[in-house]
Amino acid sequence: MLHFILVIASLFMFPDDTQAKAVDAKAQTDQVLSVGIAVEPPFVIDNNGRFTGVSIELWEMVARGMGWKWKYETSSLSELLEKVKNGKVDVALGAITRTSAREKEMDFSASYLDTGVTMVTLKEPVRNVFDILSHLGDSAFLQLTGSLVVICILFGMLIWWAERRRNADHFGGHATHGFGSGIWWSMVTMSTVGYGDKAPRTAAGRVLGLIWIFLSIILLSAFTGTVASSMTMGRMGPRVSNIQNLRGLDVGSLDGSEATTWMNENNISTTLYTSLQDGMNAVLDGSIKVFVGDRSAISWLVSKYDSNAGLIIEGNFHPERLCYAFPSGSQRIEPFNIELLSILESRSWRYLLAQYGEQELLIEKQ
Repeated sequence: MLHFILVIASLFMFPDDTQAKAVDAKAQTDQVLSVGIAVEPPFVIDNNGRFTGVSIELWEMVARGMGWKWKYETSSLSELLEKVKNGKVDVALGAITRTSAREKEMDFSASYLDTGVTMVTLKEPVRNVFDILSHLGDSAFLQLTGSLVVICILFGMLIWWAERRRNADHFGGHATHGFGSGIWWSMVTMSTVGYGDKAPRTAAGRVLGLIWIFLSIILLSAFTGTVASSMTMGRMGPRVSNIQNLRGLDVGSLDGSEATTWMNENNISTTLYTSLQDGMNAVLDGSIKVFVGDRSAISWLVSKYDSNAGLIIEGNFHPERLCYAFPSGSQRIEPFNIELLSILESRSWRYLLAQYGEQELLIEKQ
């Protein structure tokens, strides 16, 4: 009897974990969460006080599914990260990436978008013959030219082999002469000049000729398109194929961003800007040569606002993953992640990406 009384008393005096969790969940639902945001299109867009964007709309889908209430507080990215670190906001969203250094100071949700660091600069238009000649040293030009030469030699050899006996007046004689005639024929055929001084007569030779005609049309179109694109659209002003090329250049980046951290780790000084628009405008007005920032955001801005194609984007140098940031030890992360992953697996997420330009937002995994 005494044992029964003690058990009943313990139920009232020491509620179990399930009851405590239920009370805690109720408190979290009733609480109005302070959501810190850093405006950076297309993740967070400020439309005269009404916030939209990929990160905003995804957050609202998750929060509604959780039954949470919230209010937004705007800050710069660097200020926002400090607020998360000090627990002054309940969650932070924007172009926030997960890094080892930040992981020591705050917690992160599951990632919802793969992106990376890219470099943007002005294009150099072709103005004179020297600009044209400078393109002859481009790696793409040299590789394509070399490929054309090799294929021409291959088909020249094949046509000589097929025609050397039954068409000796065109491809016969000494091997060097016949092989040279075959290369001449392949070059003339590829360029669509067709002098007619060399022509196949055998069935095998004519089949090879037809194959080469169709193949050469494709190859020559690709070659012409590559050269024309390079010369009419311009090329990267300073050569920035990797981070080492930034040394000695005027470089800009977003204050508090992973791009800035990456620059600092590689001992490259940068001019800091509070928004991507300011940084890209600095490239356009010549204040800096190169702006380094989030590839998804930069690609989206260029596709929306750079109608004159004055900027060019180069590479995906430092892969990143976007996440939502929470103060360390937050109890909201686990239920948040469950709801987040459920949405990322649904059609709603694909539809949301399509709204903001899926091609500009998604980065292919290398």
